[in-house]
Amino acid sequence: MNPAHYPPEVYTLLYADEAGEIVGLEEVQLLEPVPTGRIPALVGLLTSTDRYLAYQCGLILAAWGVKHGVDYLRQLLETRIDKTTALEPHRLWGEDNVYDVIAEALSLAWRYSAYDKAEIVAILAEVLALYGECYFESKLKHVLLNSSIPELAPAVKQALQLAVVHQRYYQASQLLPVLAKYDKTYALTLVGQFEKLLGQDKRIQYNLEEMRTYL
Repeated sequence: MNPAHYPPEVYTLLYADEAGEIVGLEEVQLLEPVPTGRIPALVGLLTSTDRYLAYQCGLILAAWGVKHGVDYLRQLLETRIDKTTALEPHRLWGEDNVYDVIAEALSLAWRYSAYDKAEIVAILAEVLALYGECYFESKLKHVLLNSSIPELAPAVKQALQLAVVHQRYYQASQLLPVLAKYDKTYALTLVGQFEKLLGQDKRIQYNLEEMRTYL
């Protein structure tokens, strides 16, 4: 996972803007208009034996609304890549944040491309099904707040409760603002439960306060 060792043409493909300036993968995901001339090379690298390289190509292509990229990310999700390869290990905790990052790439396709929104919603529901078991830093939370996909409310409710079952109390609380936006009545029923959990993790207070801004 050391991009510095990539050939110059690959490094530029992943991290440079159209002027050749290195801006980083997240900025490349947001290039407008989409540099369609890069798509064939990125698609070709999806089969690279370098799993991290292929994954980064998938993130870019998916963000641009290219089906090859969306399909690749869905494959990573459905084959549970987190069980074999840590693609996004947290710098402090070591837990893999891969599905959080995948959700963000899909949200960019949702917001900025003409990609089938129903398919993206279906994949995000699959991501939410792993919310209790897997680590999520905060990207999925912001995806759900910024993209406004109320049809995911049932999956969000289940994800929150599964995170509590797995004793990921702060992670569970991250979905409180989302539920306040999608289903205020239900969100209010959770306040007491999470106030009692403050003794487990004081950071929950931040999400309780943010939740109230959506009520």
